[in-house]
Amino acid sequence: MMDRKINKKDLIIMTVMTIIYLAVSLFYLGSFDTPQTGWHPEHLNESFIVDFGKEVTIDKIMLFGGLGKAWGCFGSLEIEAWKDDAFIPYSFLDMKSVFKWHFTTDTVTTQKLKFTTRYLRTDNEEDENRYYKAEYREIGFFSGKDQITDFTVESLARTPGVELMFDEQELVPERPSVLNGTYFDEIYFPRTAYEQLEKRDILYENTHPPLGKTIIAIGISIFGMNPFGWRIMGTLFGAAMIPLMYIMAKRLFKDSFWAFFCSYLMMFDFMHFTQTRLATIDSYTVFFIMLMYYFMLDYYDSYSYERGFARSLLPLLLCGITLGLGGATKWIALYGAFGLAILFFMSRGYEYSSYNNLINKQIKRGDVRRDHKARNLTKWLGKYFYLTCLACVIFFIVIPVAIYILSFIPIDYREDNKGLVTSVIDSIKHMYQYHKGVTSPHPYSSPWYEWPLNIRPIFYYQGQLLPEGRSEAIAGFGHPFLFWTGFIAFFVTIALIIRNKFKKQTADNENKLLLFPVIGYLSQYVPWIVAPRKLTFIYHYFSCVPFLILMVGILFRWLEVNEYISRKTTKIFLAAYLVLFMIYYPVLTGVEVPRLYLDMLRILPRWDW
Repeated sequence: MMDRKINKKDLIIMTVMTIIYLAVSLFYLGSFDTPQTGWHPEHLNESFIVDFGKEVTIDKIMLFGGLGKAWGCFGSLEIEAWKDDAFIPYSFLDMKSVFKWHFTTDTVTTQKLKFTTRYLRTDNEEDENRYYKAEYREIGFFSGKDQITDFTVESLARTPGVELMFDEQELVPERPSVLNGTYFDEIYFPRTAYEQLEKRDILYENTHPPLGKTIIAIGISIFGMNPFGWRIMGTLFGAAMIPLMYIMAKRLFKDSFWAFFCSYLMMFDFMHFTQTRLATIDSYTVFFIMLMYYFMLDYYDSYSYERGFARSLLPLLLCGITLGLGGATKWIALYGAFGLAILFFMSRGYEYSSYNNLINKQIKRGDVRRDHKARNLTKWLGKYFYLTCLACVIFFIVIPVAIYILSFIPIDYREDNKGLVTSVIDSIKHMYQYHKGVTSPHPYSSPWYEWPLNIRPIFYYQGQLLPEGRSEAIAGFGHPFLFWTGFIAFFVTIALIIRNKFKKQTADNENKLLLFPVIGYLSQYVPWIVAPRKLTFIYHYFSCVPFLILMVGILFRWLEVNEYISRKTTKIFLAAYLVLFMIYYPVLTGVEVPRLYLDMLRILPRWDW
């Protein structure tokens, strides 16, 4: 029997792979420096004047927006230029999202500029009252590539602090980039994490449980409210998925090579790489899903009567704890509870059959009397089924519910006569209604049936103010070799399970392990078919990826065992897998490349970036 335990060689492999992955993923992750102070106007129509002392030509103004003190925290600055002894309209600086750089490239030659706070310009009149009390953290002026830093500021505002918009001029970049600001859903989650740290009301993002934002807040508390700070925890969790995949695959395959194979696929998968470098909550959710399924695999692939009752409960306890942590991060982890339940009851069926066979062998050897068989089976049922099921009520209901409720403690509700449990219940209702009501069309949405074939990536980021012919882009989608091979691997795995049903002896035990990734995969995929949320994206498939990888491992191992391919062919596949990752690296990270290069990567009609 092959060894399922982690040995010294495995530890070395996991360590090297994790270090390599960290070196790649931490590169070009984000800046440590963003403006930290700013002006919080309390009223509309507050003004200040910037006097350059002489006529200058300005062709770009950069503005960094902060958190603000209201629901929207967005706003607009109307800009007027001094001409013929009067201020005349020149441009607007709209701040439609937070912790990123906004700009105008309208050109003007003038000595003075007057800025006045306005509502954010919007077609929806009902939004007007939401867009006020924004925070303006820093403004920079450019003439060509040169930043203008010689000017004075005269405040006409009722709210003090205008000078704080000009105290960090060295941090003003030449243009916005993925390194110096938020992109995609980062406008929600780091902001909420920062609100938690600052003990503010959670005004904007309350559509997911708090734990993911609490974890993001750990990075912010260590490195500051900057892109590196709000992305680092997700990246570290992404790196932790590499050894976790290794130990899960080692437990499944009982072979170090296939453990390496699966971890390698995780290392260089496009979706894993992109999602875990983006400051959303998916990194933590998928990590906890993997961890809870690993603990269930530990239970599923062992016999309780060999371990002893108390020791056999430990993986179930850990599984329940990680289920609670996953659910307190994002509800999709709770989808996995159905798969865990199926695996648990299947394990009881397999173990009962194994124990029955063991007793029969003992009777045949004369170690156990035949009339004791029923008594022994009854004892097994009482201890390893009924008592274990009772423990599971605590492990998989009481503990996860407690973890979920406790995860709301970092949120300061500031609501009188409203307890924690009541607030959690109200939050659950709000979250459900929100996701049920997400129906607005989105150009990069994709239905569940398109995800396995990688048909429609989601476009996260487009570079701005780049030279002619240059571009930056980030898209979320899977590694083509993984997704397309995984699509085949799923059906091959199902076929192997069906075939083994007609075999004898070891077929049941083999099917037991083959069923594990299939059940895990379907538990994360099928709920999206019936989910009330109608607007979905390919990144919702991310939690399926670990199980997809295991099934690709099953496919390649089966091909090797049956001599359809050699180990050399498998290694060639791995080499090609890495090469494709390197080719697509620019569209996974947002590094600047020729526009033509990005266009050449669009090999399917709906791959847009």
